[in-house]
Amino acid sequence: MKIVLLILSIVLTLACFLLYRKLSQAKLQCAKIKRESEDRVKQTHQELEGERSEQRLLLDAIGDAFLIVNGSLRVKLNNSRAQQLSRYDSLIDRTLQEIFMSEKLSATVAKQIAKNEPSQKRIIISSGAHGIGATSTEGDTAWILQVTPLPNHKEDPLYCLILRDITAEYRADQVRTDFVANASHELRTPLAIINGYLENLIDDDVVESPDMARRFLTTMRKHGDRLSRLVDDMLVVSRLESGEAASINPDPFDLAECVSDVVERLDHLIQNQGAQIITKLPKDPLIVTADKFYYTQVLFNLVENALKQNPGNNITVTVTAERIGSDRFKLAVCDDGIGIPSAHLPFIFKRFYRVDKHHTQSDIKGTGLGLSIVKRAIEAHGGTIEATSKPGLQTCFIIQSPIDSSQVSPEVKPEI
Repeated sequence: MKIVLLILSIVLTLACFLLYRKLSQAKLQCAKIKRESEDRVKQTHQELEGERSEQRLLLDAIGDAFLIVNGSLRVKLNNSRAQQLSRYDSLIDRTLQEIFMSEKLSATVAKQIAKNEPSQKRIIISSGAHGIGATSTEGDTAWILQVTPLPNHKEDPLYCLILRDITAEYRADQVRTDFVANASHELRTPLAIINGYLENLIDDDVVESPDMARRFLTTMRKHGDRLSRLVDDMLVVSRLESGEAASINPDPFDLAECVSDVVERLDHLIQNQGAQIITKLPKDPLIVTADKFYYTQVLFNLVENALKQNPGNNITVTVTAERIGSDRFKLAVCDDGIGIPSAHLPFIFKRFYRVDKHHTQSDIKGTGLGLSIVKRAIEAHGGTIEATSKPGLQTCFIIQSPIDSSQVSPEVKPEI
């Protein structure tokens, strides 16, 4: 009996040992499977993260704003450009109205989505009517909106939106349109006057009255000269804005010679108006390397503008020049005339802009391009110009520019 019990004890011990061994092996196998599963999950997660990173890089490489929205116009995905157009850190689950604060944009997107087909539309958004852009911009903005329904999302439709900023092109078109309209008007006015006097000379036998004929011809000549100068000024503006500004011919010259030439050319107008020109120049010659033709044009336009805006006021025009540091100089033209109202100051460098828009036919003003030429010529030399005015006290145009303009890369900005 004892032997039987001993044998049973040995069998049970052996069975327990074998069971323990199998359990240990199973535990090790489970641990191995767990590790392999975790490694596969980790690898899959890394692959997904890699795909997401690649997707993000691809989306961010798109220069236009890219968004995926649902039927409620809530954003589900966006790129960095779309982020830049908003003030929010995250756009996910926000509505387009909330992000861009533009009812017109949201309404346009809703209409395009309702068509449920790929579409493209240009929209113009008025200044102040939206919050598109990280910084506020003045004037209208223009955008191309592309809406494309995504396939395989019938239960919860998703749409791809691409918003392209074409404001620069839109404003350039507006500038060209305005330029043509203004130029046509400016050319038509003197032509109409000349044609009117010609009709009087031919039809009314004015030729028989020498005094009357001379007066007519004198007026026609004034308007003919204005036409000629207008065309010349338009060509100068065209050259400065078409890229030919980079072909300015900088040579060393004494700025005092430039000032002297301008005063001499305007001497007749100065004497007729009883005006006074005061020059404040350095004792030593201020030699600058620039295009003397353009700087003479700049000074001529500024001084002539001061004189023509103040006829009969016996004004004093002061021309000041000084060196700033070792590589720049400042040139200022100031007068004590009627001045420029503050509301007009931001616009005086625009083409054909006039502070006083009401003048008679006999009151021959400038071409409306003088200050525009001044600004673009200075920018072509790598300089800047600003205008300040206290009406009735002092109006100043202050130029700062490199002494050696041959070392700068000029960039004339298009008018907007």
